[in-house]
Amino acid sequence: MKGLTLSILTILSVLYCLRFGYIWTAYGHGGQMIGIPFALLMIGLTIRYVAVKIERKKEKMFYGALFYFSALALFSITIEIIRSSNSNYFELLYVEPGGIVNKIFMAFAAAGVIATFLKFRQINKQEAIE
Repeated sequence: MKGLTLSILTILSVLYCLRFGYIWTAYGHGGQMIGIPFALLMIGLTIRYVAVKIERKKEKMFYGALFYFSALALFSITIEIIRSSNSNYFELLYVEPGGIVNKIFMAFAAAGVIATFLKFRQINKQEAIE
């Protein structure tokens, strides 16, 4: 079931980075190109999950990939919501020194790292008990 979940998340990340075909039609503004490393890393994490045979490492790979996907997907969704709801989104997000896109990204990245660290610590404690 976890492998299926990672496969679905990987497909979603690839579709998002291609913006469902916009990259081919030049409809997008180029921002979707940023999603390509996101999708490639997600593909790599999914392949690594399938290749790992040790159960504890497999569990760590799953949760690492899950939190990675969640953090970056929530960041992207947040930016898309701001873009669609604010007519002055470019100045709000990108114009320095008041641009907040980097702060939003760092907040989601930090949340993902903290969640991953806490889950890995929990997995290690469970292994020590067993």
